[in-house]
Amino acid sequence: MLTICDKETKGFFVMFPFFSDEEKAQIIRNTHSAIYKKGAAIFSEGEMPEGLIYLSSGKVKVCKKGILGKEQMLRLIPSCQLLGFRALCAGEPYGASAKALEASLVCVVGREYFLSLMKANSSFALAMLQHASRALGHADLHMVALLQKHLRARLADSLLLLANTCGMEDDCQTLCCRVSRSDLADLANMTTPNATRTLSTFQDEGLVSVSRYTIRLLNIPAICRISSQG
Repeated sequence: MLTICDKETKGFFVMFPFFSDEEKAQIIRNTHSAIYKKGAAIFSEGEMPEGLIYLSSGKVKVCKKGILGKEQMLRLIPSCQLLGFRALCAGEPYGASAKALEASLVCVVGREYFLSLMKANSSFALAMLQHASRALGHADLHMVALLQKHLRARLADSLLLLANTCGMEDDCQTLCCRVSRSDLADLANMTTPNATRTLSTFQDEGLVSVSRYTIRLLNIPAICRISSQG
C-alpha cells in the first residue's frame, strides 16, 4: 500500500466536485492506493469488494470466465474511472475480474466509509446512481450491437470503442492502448481468426494500419459508416 497524495485523488474529486475540504480530507484518510504491474489482477471474480476502486492511472480490462473456463473480455476501463462499483453497491461478490493492461495505480475508498458517505451525502449517492445508470445504458447498447451486427460492423464498433475509451496518440490516429488480437476478438464477440482476417481486410481497404499491438485508424469516417450499417 502507498500513502495517498493529492495528485492521486485529483481526478476522483474532479469526477465528484461537490465535496467540502473537510470531506475530501476524510476521504483521503479512508483511502489507500496500490500499483499493479501489467497482467496483475486488481480483483478476481467471486471476491467480495473491499471498497470503491478509482483507477488513478493506467488501463484495465474487465473479464469473465465462460464455458470451460474461457476468459471473455467485457470492457476496457481507462484512467480516471471507477471499477467494480456495481458489486460494491449491491453487496455482492465481483461477477468478473479486472486485470491491468499496463502499470496501473488504483485508489480504494474503504467499503464501510464509502457506504457511510453514500448515506450522509445525497449528492454523492445521486452521482453514483447516475454513473451506474450510464454504465448500464452503454452495456445495453453494446449487447445489442454484438447480437445484431455482422462481423465487419462489430469489429468497427470495437475499434471506435477503443478510440473513445482509451483515446488517441498525438497523431490523432494511433490507439493509446496495446491490444492483442484475442482481446480485440473478445470485444467484438468474434473468434480470433475471424477478427484477424477482418482486421486484415480493413487494412487492405486502407481503413487501418496494423502492427503487432498497435492499431492506427486511417479513415475514421469510413469505420463509422461500417458501424452504422450494421
